[in-house]
Amino acid sequence: MTTRNQATQFCDNLCVPDSSQQQSRSAVFRRSFRKAFPSAVRGEGVYIWDTDGHRYLDLAGSAAVNLIGHGIPEVSAAMTEQSAKLEFVHSSQFTTSIAEQYALELLAFAGKNFDGGAVYFTCGGSESIETALKLARQYQIEIGQSRRY
Repeated sequence: MTTRNQATQFCDNLCVPDSSQQQSRSAVFRRSFRKAFPSAVRGEGVYIWDTDGHRYLDLAGSAAVNLIGHGIPEVSAAMTEQSAKLEFVHSSQFTTSIAEQYALELLAFAGKNFDGGAVYFTCGGSESIETALKLARQYQIEIGQSRRY
């Protein structure tokens, strides 16, 4: 039989504190069964605070997120303004003025080698690779080389 202390060493989804600071089973499937994850309650800039008041430097990035900062009023205002108009449209069916504007900004930032280029928005590296493969295949079909992969 496993005691609470032993369960904390081998977490098995048992060691996530709820709002009353008691140990309870988590309904969230986490990336580690051996680690007790602190419960984040607020963020400010590059920092996150947990329920115990501990401050953490938020270094998450890459595949997980694109960190733009926590609690930045300009970011939440821009998100609110955009979501009040339109939250999401699939790029296979629509474009938006904000996407067109941002693509132009990215191309300008990328430099002269990208003059006349185009931007295809994705959510991450895996989707980018998959999209590149699909676009390469579609190009072959469009030029009449449908047997090429």
